[in-house]
Amino acid sequence: MPFDPTKPAANSPGSSLEMRGQLQSLHLDIQSRATVAQMVNADNAVLQQSSANTNNVDLLSQSADSSYNESQIQDILNKLDEVIYALRR
Repeated sequence: MPFDPTKPAANSPGSSLEMRGQLQSLHLDIQSRATVAQMVNADNAVLQQSSANTNNVDLLSQSADSSYNESQIQDILNKLDEVIYALRR
């Protein structure tokens, strides 16, 4: 019997069978819900997977030039775009 929030009706005589059914329904509902620990574990599992999105993005492996280098700046912009695309997966 599913929980019925309209029972017992106001000013109705109490029925132990009806109240037992209501309490058992609530108990079953509570038991079927996820616990805080289960939710934390699920969140951690998702977070561990999301970090893997960028595993295929290689490092730039270059040091900064002492002066403006258009080619180097373009490499940085391309790498930044690659990271953004990887994070969107």
